[in-house]
Amino acid sequence: RTEPTATNRLGEAQADLLLAFDQLVAASDKGLLTADRQRTTVVGSSTPVPTGAMIAHPEIALPAVDDLSARIAEATRSEHQYWADAQAVTIDLFGSATTANVFVVGMAVQAGCLPIDPARIAEAIRLNGVAVEANLAAFGWGRVQVADPAAVEAARAAAQGASAQSAATPGAPSVGTTSAPPVPLALASAIDALGDATLAPALRRYAAELVAWGDESIAEGWLDVVTRVAAAERAVDPTGMALTATVAANLFKLTAYKDEYEVARLMTDPDGTAVAHEVAPSGARVAWKLHPPMLAALGMSDKISVGAWAEPAVRMLAKGKRLRGTPADPFGRTEMRRLERELPGEYVAAIDRVLRHLDTDNLAAAVALADLPDIVRGYEDLKLRRVAEYRERLAEALTPFG
Repeated sequence: RTEPTATNRLGEAQADLLLAFDQLVAASDKGLLTADRQRTTVVGSSTPVPTGAMIAHPEIALPAVDDLSARIAEATRSEHQYWADAQAVTIDLFGSATTANVFVVGMAVQAGCLPIDPARIAEAIRLNGVAVEANLAAFGWGRVQVADPAAVEAARAAAQGASAQSAATPGAPSVGTTSAPPVPLALASAIDALGDATLAPALRRYAAELVAWGDESIAEGWLDVVTRVAAAERAVDPTGMALTATVAANLFKLTAYKDEYEVARLMTDPDGTAVAHEVAPSGARVAWKLHPPMLAALGMSDKISVGAWAEPAVRMLAKGKRLRGTPADPFGRTEMRRLERELPGEYVAAIDRVLRHLDTDNLAAAVALADLPDIVRGYEDLKLRRVAEYRERLAEALTPFG
């Protein structure tokens, strides 16, 4: 019989279960300190989560999911690994990733790695009183993920299909809890026509967000480029979609930049405000913490607190997105906003140049070029420096493409 230890921390190689809510942290030296090849089972989320350093320094690359999984498998029981992209699954099923960790707990229970009666966990969720129904559903679907993964995929597909159908049916209820509009039926059909079930959920999310950011025509323009890339890529690699996925993500990023209108929309997004009120103690005041560029330019280094009294004005600002880029746009004349409007067109022109010369020999180089917008991060001065670096590297990367 093992004597109880004098600490609640596990020692080296003492873990029976590595519950990985963040795969990058789990794969670190510290994360694997308690793991043992003969003892430790792994249950976790494979959702990529960049560190703060990676966000501030784009040159620091986030390791590939497969590489992180392999590193963890080497230090644990390699035949007992249970992974799922918990964020993607919960977004598809519930419209929000706030229940992703509970989903992973459900996986661990079903895998027999967390010896707690499921009824007790459900009771704890109810007693906690935070998003009870959503967390109970996530816990249940986490168990299904281990017992019948195909059922989870079918449910995700059904949820996406229902979202698309609701867009075509006036008055139809939307699926999930996300405040982004469902994907218009024409866009959903065009995405399905690409014939890649793995990529389709991400494309639908991008399309829905672009409609919310601007309007349907913005999403249509984005999808036209993605479709063009998919056709060119399949001409040289019938089974590949790496270039298509990379262009879809990066063109989305450059298009849906965070200007004043978009920040206002996100501030009043029902998902975000609901989560804030759920986690706040009863009677607590919920406020936004903001650092407007205008105040920063005047030397204010700290964020300001804006309470609920400002919500009507914020909602009005969000609706002002129709002014974006027009002569009536009060924010559109700044250097940053002019620059942000230029970047999507520059990127599409570069991609079209690549497609004219695309072949099997330069496909990998094309994917690397398409991923260069990942450099463009941060706000104001930092973003300006990143854009300059991005443009320089893009020009260099285009040289082999004629």
